[in-house]
Order: sequence, then structure tokens, then C-alpha cells
Amino acid sequence: MHWKDSILHAPLTLEGYLTGVIVAPGHIPAGMWLSGLGFSETVFDDESDINAALEPIALRYNELSQEIDRSLARLKADRVCDYRPGFLNSDGIPVHADVREWAAGFWRAMQLAPKAWSPVVEDEKLSWLLSPLVGFIEIQNEAFEPPDDFEERLNNNAAEIPRAVLLLSRFAKLKATQASAPLPLRRRVKVGRNEPCSCGSGKKYKQCCLAN
Repeated sequence: MHWKDSILHAPLTLEGYLTGVIVAPGHIPAGMWLSGLGFSETVFDDESDINAALEPIALRYNELSQEIDRSLARLKADRVCDYRPGFLNSDGIPVHADVREWAAGFWRAMQLAPKAWSPVVEDEKLSWLLSPLVGFIEIQNEAFEPPDDFEERLNNNAAEIPRAVLLLSRFAKLKATQASAPLPLRRRVKVGRNEPCSCGSGKKYKQCCLAN
């Protein structure tokens, strides 16, 4: 079954996908991430079918966004991470197959806008935020031999994912704030009449730009 055909029927994969869209360090237009779910005129018979399928997706997106914002505020205020992705059960010990489903969706969301993720992937100070996902993303590598404590490492990684999601969300908000901030005004430096002209001509200012 094609990924686009299956994700709407895989709650954990869908949650991971929407989470990846929400915390992406760069705005992903709704049309882009909806197309990743297979929403197009060629898939549905008419507009009413699209709306009927879209409504629960939009509701889930808003629920996740609000949950992440609330948990991020709690993390900043109380240093407590109470965010719980769907793969975490009540005892906090996840089934690795469930985490893989969630991570598959998150990874797919990252592929929507790889350039937006470059600041995180390429920065050593930020790349650790994605490291908990690595063991759960299926990459074909026949030469890979898992270490003896691989299962324990996966448990630790799964436990770190909630905090990583919140910190990614915080980074995305900082990026958005910086992008919308007005550029600082450049101070104009006064050049003396007999000083070299700032245009680089080699002439004195009075004989160059001042004269023009």
C-alpha cells in the first residue's frame, strides 16, 4: 500500500507527520502538507468528500498544536516535560513498533521541506534534537549490526523524543520571530571632505561623491 493511501488509517503515523509539520523550523504551507496526505481533486470524487476527510485532520492538527504549546509553556515555566506523544503508554515504556510508526510520519514531514530543516541537521548544537529518532527511522543498511544494548538505547531514545519535540517547537518559534522582526537601521557614517571616498574610487570625498 502506498504511503499516502495508508497514513490516514494509521493514527500514530499521522500524528508523527502532523507533529513534524507543526515543529518544522520554517513555515510549511497547508497546501503542501495536505498534498503529502493525498488531498487533491484527483483522489476525491467531489469537494464534499474532501471537506469530510479534511475536517478530522484539521481538528487533530489543532489539538496537537495546542498540546505542544501548552507543554512548551510548562517546560519553560516549571522545567517539567509533560508532553506525551501517542506512542507513550501510561507506564512510559513504548512499543518500539509504535515509535517507528510515529517516526515514519515525522520523517515524511521533514522531507516536505528539507531546506527548512538544514539549520537543525547541520548544526552540531542542534542536531542532537533529532538523534532520538534515528534508531526508529527505517534506513536500508545491510551492514548495520545493532549493539548488544540496542533495545535499551531505543527505550532511552523514545523517552527523549517528547522533550526534543518541545525544543524543536521552541526553535521554530524563535526562527519565525526573527524572520518577522524589522531589519535594524544602518547608521550613516559621516565622511570628511578630505577623506577617501567610501565608494572605493580612491579619490577624496569632495572630489568624488560629494561633487556629484
